[in-house]
Amino acid sequence: MVKSRRPYAQLLRVSTTRTDGGTLFGATVKERWERFVSPDRQNRVAIGNYSMLVNHPDGWILVNVGPGDKSPQSMDVAPMRSRSSLLRELRELGLVPKDISKVVLTHLHDEHAGGGTHMTSSGRVLPTFPNARYYVQKDALDDALKPSERSANLYRDDDYLPLIDSGQLEVIDGTKEIAQGVWVEPAGGPTPGHQIVVAEGAGETFAFLGTLVPTSMHLTPEVVAAADWNPEATCRSKQAVRAHAVKESWKVAPVGRDEWVCASDLEGIATFSLGASLPKAPVAKGKATSKERLPIAV
Repeated sequence: MVKSRRPYAQLLRVSTTRTDGGTLFGATVKERWERFVSPDRQNRVAIGNYSMLVNHPDGWILVNVGPGDKSPQSMDVAPMRSRSSLLRELRELGLVPKDISKVVLTHLHDEHAGGGTHMTSSGRVLPTFPNARYYVQKDALDDALKPSERSANLYRDDDYLPLIDSGQLEVIDGTKEIAQGVWVEPAGGPTPGHQIVVAEGAGETFAFLGTLVPTSMHLTPEVVAAADWNPEATCRSKQAVRAHAVKESWKVAPVGRDEWVCASDLEGIATFSLGASLPKAPVAKGKATSKERLPIAV
């Protein structure tokens, strides 16, 4: 039974990924993004990987499932990501996998969809949430089934084939209301078939943006990850979602923070992330000043 005193929508940080700064910030020059976050010696920066949990009257809804606990197909992946904490986060909320009624995947990259299946002690790969209906856009599934050479390493077929075999995967083509007040909306760019989730409840509207805005610096249209499938589409999607969010007073995430953000605050956050609002430090005569850096939520 759903307990009304629990928040309607919760943002769960389920893992952390270290990724190349040049890949994350694309055409943005390093001198600019280094003001926002300091890379490590291998030029990597850490970003959070998030899920959304909706306390819906018809059953719990989970959006994105993190990388999961299956062994990485490449040993190069292991040092780049932390272990997934999704199931532990759910347990701490008093939930087990059987309690989840619907799972929405914004896309099928392993980093965000891997937790939808798990490997048993006998080596079988089965759906992690046995009672759930899984939802994905048709274009996202098509790209996973026949990926380009550029994106093939971002997918693994045991993330989604077991869902097809079990009959739990529902393929969507466009906008769809999957539960009363909960909608999936195409927001292409990061991947083919990328979608966001908009949930209305408890007098508020929450929008989960998937990988559209991996950091608050990406709120600015021209800051787009180099790994995005269609950077121009990402730019258009961000502008459209942001405009709608402001107009309708949504709360949005993730935008590089471990919390929901009021749409009315996005402009200020974007400006701060770009360094435009940083006060100029006084320059002592004859002394060099160190570069100021903005913190990034990791």
